[in-house]
Amino acid sequence: MKNLIFGISGSSGSGKSHIVNYIKNHFQKDIITVILQDNYYKKREFQKKDSDGNYNFDLPSSFLENELYDDLKRLKNNFQISRVEYNYNNSKAIFKNLIVKPKPIILLEGIFIFHYHDLQKLIDRKIFIDVDQKVMLNRRIKRDAEERGYDENNVLYKYHNHVIPSFKKYILPYKKDADFIVNNTVNDNLAAKSTFDYIKSEFHLLNNNI
Repeated sequence: MKNLIFGISGSSGSGKSHIVNYIKNHFQKDIITVILQDNYYKKREFQKKDSDGNYNFDLPSSFLENELYDDLKRLKNNFQISRVEYNYNNSKAIFKNLIVKPKPIILLEGIFIFHYHDLQKLIDRKIFIDVDQKVMLNRRIKRDAEERGYDENNVLYKYHNHVIPSFKKYILPYKKDADFIVNNTVNDNLAAKSTFDYIKSEFHLLNNNI
């Protein structure tokens, strides 16, 4: 089966998850599959600490890069993969075993997916989600409180000391190399729809050329 791998990246709080879910829900289930970099976080005890002794989860080294590469390559070669869902160190979360099957469209979502050289070579189309930094912060505060149980002071510390420095060094430089850039500052579905339209167009173009 011929497939296309679309990489979707952008800052934390850029709305990647919303856009991915929108795209997934607007394609037939047998057409699209999703693989998330978040499920390849290293355990807390293997994460680096900053100068204040706080764990920094916003570094390329925070993830199991080789395992993500191997799994994406298996999907590209039409083998299914199995992965335990990451729970963001939330003791109340329930562990789920995820089965990801190869399909014609493979969406890979994550903040550092364009930074890893070997992984980048597997990606057929690169999509960068752009967003205003104030909106980014507000989304992160809301998400981390509701989904991960983090308090606002913790989120603000990580945002200013980890998220933004990492974004400027490891994420933003790859914006210029993206095949498609979409602004997602406004809280509506326009960015999601335009991203869906781009993927649909590229997918149809591939099929017409086979």
